[in-house]
Parts: sequence; structure tokens; C-alpha cells
Amino acid sequence: MTSEKREAARLEARQKAKRLASFRAPRLNEDVIKGSLATDKAIELDMDHVYVNYFDFLWAYCLIGPNAYLLWLWGVLSLWVRVKLHKMGLIRPKPFDPAEIVGKLCLEGTLAVHYYARTDSDSELGDIAGFFFQDFPYIDNNDMARTCDLFAVDIDLKTKKMKKAKMDDDIITASEALTLLWFNTISGNHVKLHALANWGINNEPDMRDHNPFLLQNSTVTVMYNFFGFTKFVDYIQTWKNWGLMVETWNPNALLGVFKHGIADNIWAHPNIEELIPHSSFVRFICLLRPLFLSEFRKHRNQFPGVHGEAMFVGTVLHSLDHTIMDVNLEDPLWLDVDCPKFGRMAELGRIVKVGFVSDLPGLMFHRRFKGAKHPFYKSVYEKATKINRFFADNMDTCIIK
Repeated sequence: MTSEKREAARLEARQKAKRLASFRAPRLNEDVIKGSLATDKAIELDMDHVYVNYFDFLWAYCLIGPNAYLLWLWGVLSLWVRVKLHKMGLIRPKPFDPAEIVGKLCLEGTLAVHYYARTDSDSELGDIAGFFFQDFPYIDNNDMARTCDLFAVDIDLKTKKMKKAKMDDDIITASEALTLLWFNTISGNHVKLHALANWGINNEPDMRDHNPFLLQNSTVTVMYNFFGFTKFVDYIQTWKNWGLMVETWNPNALLGVFKHGIADNIWAHPNIEELIPHSSFVRFICLLRPLFLSEFRKHRNQFPGVHGEAMFVGTVLHSLDHTIMDVNLEDPLWLDVDCPKFGRMAELGRIVKVGFVSDLPGLMFHRRFKGAKHPFYKSVYEKATKINRFFADNMDTCIIK
């Protein structure tokens, strides 16, 4: 792709970012339509709006809340110790190449949907894939939520490393791009998965007899969305007190990024299959998705009011986004909190890495496709293992991290 064509593609990306429309629940029998379940089309995605009755709310607080609290408490305490030791010069981060980590974040994870185009096979520039992020939300070091018109990252598909990156007209370093991409992975991009998952559930009381496993998964998903959107920012003052975030860090700026990400919907990705030879994550998702939806159609009567695509996003895609986050960013100290432009995002990024990415400890209910007794989940898991067993073993049946 010539430089002229590339610039034209950038301009086109600004103007023609197709979005994924909201979902409409299929029409159901009257005896199934109860309470909050409805067939009206939603105006936009929403992460925290589904009603939960008191007893399900209490159940989730008792069987999920303590586990989630222990995960972030232990993780953040460990981070606090490492940060202190690092400042004293007693430890160092694991050796890493930020350009390589940027390549992983773009290719191996849900940010791959921002793949837009690649150079021609005979290009003098090499085999370069362009990832474009329109209206990219971030938080600056004045603790303000901002958006740039276009964040563009070029990845060399042979080395799988960043070639260059720009925010609008400003060239940024690989370390800066790492912070921006990680922050988007855990915030503006990831909340879309949480929000869309609300269309892949049914937590009506009738499900207790019709499909109790679906009811359990739905309740967990709704409650974790509540924890993530409404309660998460309440912990920021604690992390400030521990010295892991500056005192001026603004929780409302983060909520602004969350809301922007949800309202912005999902970047169209019609060319995503071009990345299959270059990404094990993209290959797994692209091959499993039609198999998942095919099995879903076979068991459709077991999932009334559930949209198959939204269920795929809220189970397979969301859980593996967490799994691959943990793989891609091995050390939270890779995020540069001293960066004069993006240090605020690095502070949050370190905390999320250690306290909100990994599996919750000590859960007392089943939440994996692997080992599930319901025939739908069993069938999907068996098909997934034939593609990639590591990913298959880490697929959750609900949002539980």
C-alpha cells in the first residue's frame, strides 16, 4: 500500500467506521415473557441496567464478592511491595521489548477488531498491518478524559512488532503505545463485551425450572457487570491512599471512558480473517464462532430471550480476552507510570493487571465450558478443543472476572 493509499485509508476510517447495531430479543411464548424480559429493541448498549431480585443479589454478594475482593487485595498488595522494592533498586521488571508487547496486544486479543488494512505483498514498506482506533478515549496526566480523532498502529506481521504509531499527527513511542493499548484493552474496549453480554442472558425466575444453569450464569453476569461498572471506581481512593495512584486521579474520568466505550459500540471488522495466519486468538475465535452459533440454534429452546451472538461475546470472547491479557502483559511494571503524557493510565493499568484479570480464587460453583453438564456447553467445548485446547479450557460460561 502506497503512502497516498494509506492516508486515504486513514481518512476513510474516520468517516466510515461501521458500528454494530443493538440487538432485539427474539419473540417468545407469552408464558416465558415475564418481568424485565422484553422484545423491545434497545436504543444503545448498557453495562449495568438489568434487574436482579434481592435473593439473587445476596447470593452473588456472598459467593462472588469476597472472592473478587481477595483477588484484588492480594494482587494490589503484591504490586505495592514490588513497586517499593523497584524504587529502592532491589528488583527490576522482567526484560521486555515494548514493540513486541504492542504487537501482541493488537494481534492476540479483542483489539484485533481494529485491524483495517495491510500493505500490498510487494510493498517496499514490508508486510505491515494497520490498526485504526477512531475517537480513541484516554485519560491525560491532567486527570481529564480525552479522545483523539485517530490512533493508528502499524504492526510488522513478520516480526509481530510495532513499526510505528501515531495519535492524530503525533508520533508516539512503543512504550507509550503499550500504555494506550493496555488501557483501551481494560477500559473502553473491554466494557463493550460486558455491555453486550446483557443481551446474552435470561435471569428471569422462570429459568429456575427451565434452565437453571442459564439462570446461574445470567445472575453472575449481571452482578459482575454491576461490580465492574458501578462499584469499581469506589476502590480508587484506597489505591490513592496506598500510593499506587496520584491523589488527583479522577474516577469520573474513568467512568467517562467507560461510557464512551459503550456508546461507541463495536468497530466493524470485515477483514478480520486476514489475521488468522498471524494470530492464534483470531484463528480460534473465527473458527469457533460459527460452530457456537450452530450449536446454539440446535438448543435454542433452552435459551429463551437470549441472543446467540451476545452470548458468544459474554462467554467465550470475554473470558478469553481476560486469559490473553494475562499472557500478553506478564509484568505490570512494564507500564510506565512516570510517562509525562500517559502515566495516569499506567497507574490504573498496573492495578487492573494484578487484581482484575486473573480467575477468581475459591469459587464454589461451576463456571467453565469444560466439565459443564448441559449438552450445549459440552458440545461447544468438544469442538473448541479441536481448535485450541488452551483457549477451550479457559472459556467461561458467564462473566466472572
